Amino acid sequence: MSFSDLIGTARLLAAVPGLSTSPVFLQAETVDPLSDLESPPSREIWKEYFSTSHEGSEVRDLIQKLQRGRHFDHIVVALEEALRAGNTEPWMYEVLALSMEIEGRPEEEVNRVLLSLTDFNATDVPNLLGSAAYLVRLGAEKQALNLYQQVSRLQPTRPEPYLLGLRLAEKLDDVEAGIWAGTGILTYYWFEGYEQQHNRAVKLLSNWKLAAEQKGNTELAERIAENLERAQIRDLELRLTWSGDADLDLIVAEPLGTTCSFANPHTASGGALLHEGAGPNQAECYEHFVCAFGAPGAYMVTVQYNYGRVVGNRARLEVIRYAGTDHEQRDSVNVVFDQQTKKFRVSLHQGRRTEQTPVFEPVRKSDEERQKQTAILLHQLRQGLRYQPPAPLNQISPVAAGAVGYSPVVAPVTSGVRLDATAVVSPDRRYVRLGMRPSITNVTDVFTFSFAGGP
Repeated sequence: MSFSDLIGTARLLAAVPGLSTSPVFLQAETVDPLSDLESPPSREIWKEYFSTSHEGSEVRDLIQKLQRGRHFDHIVVALEEALRAGNTEPWMYEVLALSMEIEGRPEEEVNRVLLSLTDFNATDVPNLLGSAAYLVRLGAEKQALNLYQQVSRLQPTRPEPYLLGLRLAEKLDDVEAGIWAGTGILTYYWFEGYEQQHNRAVKLLSNWKLAAEQKGNTELAERIAENLERAQIRDLELRLTWSGDADLDLIVAEPLGTTCSFANPHTASGGALLHEGAGPNQAECYEHFVCAFGAPGAYMVTVQYNYGRVVGNRARLEVIRYAGTDHEQRDSVNVVFDQQTKKFRVSLHQGRRTEQTPVFEPVRKSDEERQKQTAILLHQLRQGLRYQPPAPLNQISPVAAGAVGYSPVVAPVTSGVRLDATAVVSPDRRYVRLGMRPSITNVTDVFTFSFAGGP
């Protein structure tokens, strides 16, 4: 058709009454695969849907809608077409296998999908954890528990699979999984709230042991008791205690080349500084170090005297080796502070660790992280104070010569919303001019400290 023919056709269309001559843009119709869920799933519809790219979150929401409606046949077809189209994510294999199992598909097909999942992310721990969490949301706790156990085989010192696995084991009443999760928590979890987690694991294992004894299953009861006893073994434990308003530090150099201290409370050698204290509150005057699964060799222990006064110029260092075994050893050392730094050598001949392992500390909230950084800064400032050898009790002065002293200043601190207003009246008394100065303040944290008063 020539250009003149096109012009003539356009004029002819314009002459037709009621026919719009505005430009028309054709848009491809969006396929809605959820429009007819009562009919059997159409593979052509899902193939057309995945012919265009879709974000992972969009596909997950779609599968969740199908799961809530229990349309597992549609889930199977949808995920098969998604995998064929290249929209591959680790969770799809596990959900596909679960849906195929619900639909009664042959076992060899389900196992083939699970094998594909293992090949896809056999060493990808974050994806395995994400897939397990997704399975929990779908109600497949047993499959999620298997993934958590797989994660622990890849990274035995990671705390998440044990913590999450113990919840699922308790819900499913799976004693074997409970033994795995409980002993893992008792061995590897030494982070914030460890006491609560340890007590929970011991309580669950003890309850399962009692139930096994009541049912006459002595073999299971003995196995639970053996695993529980083995998990509570502590290769090395150090506890430094003192009295007074002083701040002492416990620093432990471990045989594998790592150092556990206030700035590095968890090491790749298994060491954990569980408590860092300071006076004058007697309940806080202790430092506690634990290496439950430690390496054999010499541990160089440093006791650092930062500031303040120690009653009697002495502290007590308790050394516990092989706690929880029949050859447990306990020794006590008196630390006399005739100098700022005291060093001790502690030998551990029967340690069970042979190499360093990664430290997987749980992610903390941002405000908690800021508080930790502030505490570290204050700790560094304390260590910058000049150390003075302890004087006889009858010669102690409030501030030793050459030391740095602080004189507290008491002043009010406002908190909340405040509005300061000033008024100026004009000379003719007709106008009033207001000056407004709003302010919003918030006290984010308060640190307590001790200071010596005058004689």
